[in-house]
Amino acid sequence: MESKENPAPEKNLVFLFPLPATVFFPGTLLPLHIFEPRYCEMMADALENDPRIGMVLLKPGWEADYFGRPEIAAVGCLGEIHSHTHLPDGKYNLVLKGLSRFRIRREIAGKSYRRAEIELLQDIHDCPLGNTPQEERDRLVEPYRRFTGLLPESERQNLEANWNAFATLAELVDQMAFRLQPAVEEKQALLEELDVEKRAAMVQAMLDLKIRLARVSSLQTRKGIDIRMN
Repeated sequence: MESKENPAPEKNLVFLFPLPATVFFPGTLLPLHIFEPRYCEMMADALENDPRIGMVLLKPGWEADYFGRPEIAAVGCLGEIHSHTHLPDGKYNLVLKGLSRFRIRREIAGKSYRRAEIELLQDIHDCPLGNTPQEERDRLVEPYRRFTGLLPESERQNLEANWNAFATLAELVDQMAFRLQPAVEEKQALLEELDVEKRAAMVQAMLDLKIRLARVSSLQTRKGIDIRMN
């Protein structure tokens, strides 16, 4: 339920940008095009007062009340405006850099766009990763490379990364979740899971499934070629 209070600005009060199919992760970059008047107003306020924007997922059924206050997920990802362009027609192109998971405590009324008091969420069971071979990293990187190796070169390029560059298991897992682009429900589940070990297991299971599906697809393609050749 929204509060009708309009409290003084504080660090846990953030702008909300709800979308129906976008789940954001810490440490990743998200390009956005802002065109609705209420969110153009939000961008102007963000650039003037606080460059942080909370990305949240609209729940199913949002279409019935999109221009009102449809239900949103309780957990989102806080981002900071990394770069932006204010277009001549008043719209914006911007890139958000993911900062942290958060949970909405309550929404705050008083603006055309949505705002909320939030609680920043901390990972548990995270561990540091070094540049040397390490079991926690290799357990994910090896199947990830098996999966991307089954893809066409054009698809593979967008999925590659320097996996040694990520300092913690949480960073590595979030980057993989971002690149693998699972179904939106799976992405939201990964965002809401604060236990990094469990999150890593979810990504590993996702990779195992994608490898099996990619192999089946490759086999079917080869059979199709053989049939045409005969």
